[in-house]
Amino acid sequence: MISYAAYKLIHILGIMFLLLSLGAYLILSMNKSEKGKKLAAITHGISVLIILVAGFGLLARLGYLSVDTWPIWVWLKVTIWLILALIIILIKRMPELIPALWFLIPILGGLAAYFAIYKVSF
Repeated sequence: MISYAAYKLIHILGIMFLLLSLGAYLILSMNKSEKGKKLAAITHGISVLIILVAGFGLLARLGYLSVDTWPIWVWLKVTIWLILALIIILIKRMPELIPALWFLIPILGGLAAYFAIYKVSF
């Protein structure tokens, strides 16, 4: 059985790789360079998978075994991670948004962290 601390470490490592891959993909797209884009895209996909698996492991450790029991902060985090998982499509199809996404991506990551740390409820 994997401990809460191990899931948390894996989750945070996945987040670091996700933000790294999105930053790399943004820069490569801005410079219209194909070299390295494949590595960034692969890293992005793997990191999203790691974040989801570790995140659901953390939820299980916290006792949220059913979607019916999820508090609002979990729904907000899942929504943010879904956006960050799909944002690579936006970068590819709408490169004119790259400057805005450069700031939006870390803000979304910070919001997800805020919701998890403070267990926000409305």
